[in-house]
Amino acid sequence: MSDRLVVALLAIVLAGASCVPTETSAYRRTPAPTSGGAPASGATAGIQRDPADLPVLPGESAVISAFARAGMPVRMIGASKFEGMLGLMRPARIFTAATTWGAGGADVLFLDEPIGDVRVCTMPSWIPRWTINTIFVNGRQVDRSEAGQLVLFLVGHGYFVQAWDERTSDALRQGLGLDAARC
Repeated sequence: MSDRLVVALLAIVLAGASCVPTETSAYRRTPAPTSGGAPASGATAGIQRDPADLPVLPGESAVISAFARAGMPVRMIGASKFEGMLGLMRPARIFTAATTWGAGGADVLFLDEPIGDVRVCTMPSWIPRWTINTIFVNGRQVDRSEAGQLVLFLVGHGYFVQAWDERTSDALRQGLGLDAARC
């Protein structure tokens, strides 16, 4: 393999890896119990916020309830880096829930107005066990990313969700009335 090709492939891998959440990211860890302090205004007791002064969004309580009905109490709500994923900045939060197998989680975008037809097409990457996810809104590509972990996309009235495991996806699909995103 030529040196130029090796350098180009390495650059592509590193660029893709910088956009992919890793197992050590804050939203993938189950937070430790809090040692005191009052929860943020409107927050449910026992749920950590990261950062601690993170404003409470109106749709958070519905997500917390969906997790609770599935037996997955939310342990942490964090700031999301995906607020612009659908083309415009929208409020978003990361939810980490306790489960019998460890932690489940999802990144939730709150859609205060209908945005039209949202589709997500997933295809295998050239990197083994990785996938390429391309998101379209009304036929226009708004995001493309590679992931080395499972990502399940849900969409419905008021929400766009990236769930990091099947049980979380099922809990939010049922609890919020969402559907799997179509391609």
